[in-house]
Amino acid sequence: MSGPVSETPVGEYLRALASTAAVPGGGSAAALAGAMGCALVSMVAKLSAKRAADAAAAQTLERLVPEADRLMERLLQLSQEDVDAYREVVATRRQRPGDREALARVSRAAAEVPLQAARAAARAAELQRQLKPLAWSMTASDAEAAGLLLDTGLRAALANVAINLPELEGEARLRIEADYETLRKAVGGAAPLV
Repeated sequence: MSGPVSETPVGEYLRALASTAAVPGGGSAAALAGAMGCALVSMVAKLSAKRAADAAAAQTLERLVPEADRLMERLLQLSQEDVDAYREVVATRRQRPGDREALARVSRAAAEVPLQAARAAARAAELQRQLKPLAWSMTASDAEAAGLLLDTGLRAALANVAINLPELEGEARLRIEADYETLRKAVGGAAPLV
């Protein structure tokens, strides 16, 4: 990948993801799936507001758009932050293999970034649930796709949190693990800690 995720053409990103390079990986892809889900929530809300049955429904739909757009941008940013965080993990493992403190520090970032992505995807999933009963019938499949992408992004982000937890210690581990468990229970069935 020659530049930031936000400026990388989709085909180039996918080829980088399919390569044997360490990044981008699952955490970046999880955040990007969530960002796509948010984009669909925004699109469906905009189109549905124009065809809403009444003013109250139109207002509800219009209120979803700014937050969906903000979450989309945040998840896109987190997709890049995951690339950056995991690069640091790889570099630390190569350059300082016995330095547990340094590894814990970079692993904390590698766990916190997907945790933030999971939170953002979970919030966007709440928006999608509000949107779904008000969606224009011609956008029903788009609303459903949004939900599926958000669920995938959330669950995949949680998997990336879990894989980094064993490297953490102390307060950081307790805090991240507690947040992980809360989100995992909320989605009902995300993989338990590895």
